[in-house]
Amino acid sequence: QTFGNVVDLIVETAGAEEAVKVAYKIAEKGDTVLLSPACASFDLFENYEDRGNKFKEAVRGL
Repeated sequence: QTFGNVVDLIVETAGAEEAVKVAYKIAEKGDTVLLSPACASFDLFENYEDRGNKFKEAVRGL
């Protein structure tokens, strides 16, 4: 709701892998998909490098 007047589409996912798959379906040729976490994820990843690596693994898995 906070970004409803600024962003056309907001999708909530259960994790990085699902987020990458959704972004892949939504993105059009020439678009850039950016990993930009909005909050801490200490309970999901070892550290920021692990989070980035999981994102890259999910992208490579497409």
